[in-house]
Amino acid sequence: MSKYFALSVTVIALLAVQSQCQMAKPVFGPELAKLSFLTGHFSTQTKVYMDPNSGEPIVGSGTSTLRWGLDSMFVFLDATENNPGLGQYKGFGILGYESRSGKYVLTMYNNFGDRPEYTGAFSGDTLTMSSNISTPEGPFVQSLKWFKEGNNVRLQVFNDMGQGSMLSIDQIATPLSDK
Repeated sequence: MSKYFALSVTVIALLAVQSQCQMAKPVFGPELAKLSFLTGHFSTQTKVYMDPNSGEPIVGSGTSTLRWGLDSMFVFLDATENNPGLGQYKGFGILGYESRSGKYVLTMYNNFGDRPEYTGAFSGDTLTMSSNISTPEGPFVQSLKWFKEGNNVRLQVFNDMGQGSMLSIDQIATPLSDK
């Protein structure tokens, strides 16, 4: 009987250790640190290219705040934009690094009812992410490129509707002082 008891205790102990190892808290590593350039409070100027043939963008402005959340495991993105072409845009996103897949992930929510999910990676200092977007007009691929430009952060959004990737949004985010 004591053999079975000892075996049972050993199995339970091994299962407990295995469970603790699987549930270990993630570590703020270099992959997350690479997202630091995105964090802060910014004023934004956004050019939206509604008609690719005209070449003239519609310019809007707004603010965005990107901050660390959930023990610095994710960047929370909160943005507002007033653009004559699109109207009042409000968006919220959660950006992080998924160690299992080795990819950066972003889920966005906005007041237009969209919820795209992007995945991507860094190439040098540029974070490039993409998502397959479904619309009533048909699916297309949307790509985001975030990079530092001097003290500013630049976001470029490209849409590929099957005729090649075209710049649709070009945003410059300028840091605001914390005063």
